[in-house]
Amino acid sequence: MKRRWFIPAAVFAAMALALGACGGDDDGGTEAGDGSITVFSLWGGSEQEAFQKVLDQFTEDTGIETKYESARDFLPVIRTRLAAGNPPDVAVIPRPGVVAELARDDALIPLEDMDLDPDAINENYSDTWTSLATVDDTVYGVVAKANSKSTIWYKPASFQENGFEIPTTWDALLDITEQYDQKLTGNKAPWAVGAQGRDNSWTLTDWFENIYARQAGSDNYTKLFNGDLPFNDQTVKDALREMVKIVNDKYVAGGIDTALGISFVDGIGRVFSKNPVAEMYMEGGFVGGIALGDVNPDLKPGEDIDFFPWPTIDEEHGNPLVGGGDVASAFVNNEDNKKLIEYLSTPEAGRIWVSTGAIASPNEGVADDAYPNDLVAKEAEQLKNAESFLFDGSDLLPGTLGQDFGTLLQNIIKTPGNMDSLLDDYQAEAENAFAAR
Repeated sequence: MKRRWFIPAAVFAAMALALGACGGDDDGGTEAGDGSITVFSLWGGSEQEAFQKVLDQFTEDTGIETKYESARDFLPVIRTRLAAGNPPDVAVIPRPGVVAELARDDALIPLEDMDLDPDAINENYSDTWTSLATVDDTVYGVVAKANSKSTIWYKPASFQENGFEIPTTWDALLDITEQYDQKLTGNKAPWAVGAQGRDNSWTLTDWFENIYARQAGSDNYTKLFNGDLPFNDQTVKDALREMVKIVNDKYVAGGIDTALGISFVDGIGRVFSKNPVAEMYMEGGFVGGIALGDVNPDLKPGEDIDFFPWPTIDEEHGNPLVGGGDVASAFVNNEDNKKLIEYLSTPEAGRIWVSTGAIASPNEGVADDAYPNDLVAKEAEQLKNAESFLFDGSDLLPGTLGQDFGTLLQNIIKTPGNMDSLLDDYQAEAENAFAAR
């Protein structure tokens, strides 16, 4: 039986007025396209370049032109466009919560309405991934890419020089952090963090989610992000106290003010640029592609850059994999868009994409030898072999609650003493958001 996530949809009056004219109805069938497709997502840099290679091959194969458009603030931009009656043809949606919200507002086209067989489209995907594109038993797209967020990036040569073993427990990671702090001089620190503004606050949610899953367990994790456990619960406070054992002024390069003043890409640069000031960085498997593509192409995988899995905190709860996935869905029902959605589901598209080193693919038809370096192949293996998979919790929250969770964590790492009152305020917001779903 397929596991589904049922995520609440916020109802926006302006959107509702526009949606009747721009998508979601199926009484007209799939119309002919005009030979061009606008594709909207939030990727820039090396991630955009990698996706463009996929789109270029699609154009070569079909003759259908594509125009890629991007915005980091995906959700407000897509809402504005929908309200104006100007949706993209296809979007790659970064959160299953947003997929559900848009589907329930009739903004997305179900695969069946495009004369696509959902089972055939998803034949190379496990239920873990197809569930991300499924809302109320209707499939609205295909998971275009996936990533592990249970990865900690480090410098193998530095570990070797210092006699560090890969930590398998949280205590061992804390010990390495303290040893680095004692050995490093000048302005250098064990860790870098990039969590500037609302667009980068999600890096802090990834810290919390990995700690919480391993300390409180998968059941509590699911309850918390489904609204069945309050955010001011003691288990949340316990996880946050572990988080600030590392994410603090002592161990983060430049301190918390710097962490809150730089982007996640700048944070990567503070570890892996040619002038680094930190030794470790916690973020998803996509860090490798960004580091090699945007930060420092001279890095040698396995020597200058590598990752190890998140260590165990409580053996009772093991090592669940926290990860994410992006869903390609159509807003306009025509033959051109149908062909693109179908193409993005194929192993051929997956092979082009992973060959860039920017992503790992959840498509089981993509062979291991398609990956260009050990970093991305290692991430793909981690995704395939995970004991259990937990989707990024903040991405499952309704409405703006996910982004507000990042803002909450920004405030907590800046003023840990205010944790209780900050959590109480956020829980009140969460109750309203879940009640409205």
